[in-house]
Amino acid sequence: MSHGFKVSLVQRLDKSKDAAAGSKLYYGQIRAQQKLEFNKLCEIIASYSTASRGDVMLVIDGLLYVMRQHLENGEVVQVGDFGNFRMLAGSKGTAVADDFTTSLFKKGRIVFTPGPMLKEVTAKPKFEKIVPITSSGNSGSGSDRPEIE
Repeated sequence: MSHGFKVSLVQRLDKSKDAAAGSKLYYGQIRAQQKLEFNKLCEIIASYSTASRGDVMLVIDGLLYVMRQHLENGEVVQVGDFGNFRMLAGSKGTAVADDFTTSLFKKGRIVFTPGPMLKEVTAKPKFEKIVPITSSGNSGSGSDRPEIE
């Protein structure tokens, strides 16, 4: 398993104060190479324990159920070295305190703060630049279809 983040370059407008109008800079952008699906995640976790994949799925399902209940009650849910989850919601303001109602709240969101083990991932990341594949000297017919000889 390779370690490190795959990075591609993207060109964006230079928004620094002294940038010339229309000037652009290249920025590195982390690219996910694939997604680890839930079933595969449970299978991998099961391989490190005596629990079956189904047992792991049940435990995670239970975790989500309990987390939802406690987040809805305004609690911070601490999941060991994994990290903390909490709800945040901002509101619109009013000039007079008596005019404030709970309907002024915007949609809530869940904030995750990584614990010590996951913070290690971000402490000293390794990056690997993705080199784009460019076609040069194509000796074929110019078609993007494969040629059968």
